[in-house]
Amino acid sequence: TGPKEINSDTLVDAKLRDMPHLMFGDGAGKDKWQYTGKNILAPMVRAGTLPLRVLSREYGADIVYSEEIIDHGILNTKRVENKEHGTVDFITPDKGLSKKKRKRMKQSCQGPENLSRFRTYPGEPVVFQMGTNDAVRALKAAEVIARDVRAIDINMGCPKHFSVHAGMGAGLLSSPETIRDILTTLVRNLTVPITCKIRLKDTERDTIELLQMIEKSGVAAVGIHARCIYDRPKHPALVEKIRPLASGLSIPVIYNGDAFYYHDFQRFRDLTGCTSVMAARGALWNCSMFRREGLLPVYTVASRYISIAQRYSNQFRNTKYMLLQMIQAQEPKCRGSKMAIQAKNIPELTAALEACKSEGSMMEVKHYKLGVKFVNRDEDQVDISKNRQKHFRSLKMGLKRLAEAAAARKRSRGEGHMDVSDVKSTEGATSQKAANGNKGQKF
Repeated sequence: TGPKEINSDTLVDAKLRDMPHLMFGDGAGKDKWQYTGKNILAPMVRAGTLPLRVLSREYGADIVYSEEIIDHGILNTKRVENKEHGTVDFITPDKGLSKKKRKRMKQSCQGPENLSRFRTYPGEPVVFQMGTNDAVRALKAAEVIARDVRAIDINMGCPKHFSVHAGMGAGLLSSPETIRDILTTLVRNLTVPITCKIRLKDTERDTIELLQMIEKSGVAAVGIHARCIYDRPKHPALVEKIRPLASGLSIPVIYNGDAFYYHDFQRFRDLTGCTSVMAARGALWNCSMFRREGLLPVYTVASRYISIAQRYSNQFRNTKYMLLQMIQAQEPKCRGSKMAIQAKNIPELTAALEACKSEGSMMEVKHYKLGVKFVNRDEDQVDISKNRQKHFRSLKMGLKRLAEAAAARKRSRGEGHMDVSDVKSTEGATSQKAANGNKGQKF
């Protein structure tokens, strides 16, 4: 497929035909996309910015997720059509930044693109992942972004304290009423597909009940990370637990967990019965895993990533983070890794990558290493028990916040403020769209 043709009424003019994101088209168009048979770049904090999404698409990814962005974060942005880069940027105004962040951006010597909270380009098959714990605020944030993305996904799987203690991420799994409110409100008020991504609950029955409730909310698809809340990346994905879950649903199910090579996409579809598969760490360490022909050397991928990051004036801190992920997954103690840690600009990062050329795992696919050593759960019960205790401490705070938010919404009804009931109530809807949701929509 040749470069995507740009209509004269778009913000991208002819001089920008060299943009990397124009090397591939928009597939068969928005109406032809479905959550079936897709190889997907999973949402990853700090990683799912435009350069990795563009590079993953270049290597063959069908759908790409953004990093999780909190609803408050997108509400405070301004939409800007960036003619220099051929992108659509959602900019955080200076006045919305802390003094510390403004100082850091000034010291980085980067341009105004540093203020971009989210960046996409016309036609990108991107799913915007949102962190939220409130239906009304989620809708307001979604309305800001909806016209520029293909779908909106609600994060219900992040087990980190910063999400759970705020009643977001995996914290939502303990509040099905909040999940129902958020999903149903978005489905009934937006035209873009709505999805969510969860983790496994403690029992199969609990997970099935949750998934049935999610399906009834009208979502277009659901993603399942094959790990429990208390698991960590070092614990192997619980692949065998997914087929009973997927087989009981009529909507597409997206599998997530331990996909590291191209052949894993079909392997996990066969093992789980899921319609699509997404890759996280595998793509973080070497996103050429999306190539049908197989992996490229990490050095080649990292060089291309730096080139794309420069072309879009990506934030240096983000570019450095990504390069370190690629290098340290292979050779964490090599000279190039140490140089990358100390790098303060792109030339120094490039020099660090060049210093890695003496490492076989960076230059030859046959020496490629996975950046994780898996630990059997039965041998790690002490750590899992600690994780469970940490989760419940965070969850206690999260549930308190959700209860406070519910009480505030109840009070606001008597004061005339906007509430879920003002945006097509989640109770008693009679329209056909409300009855069927958007699960029939194609993507």
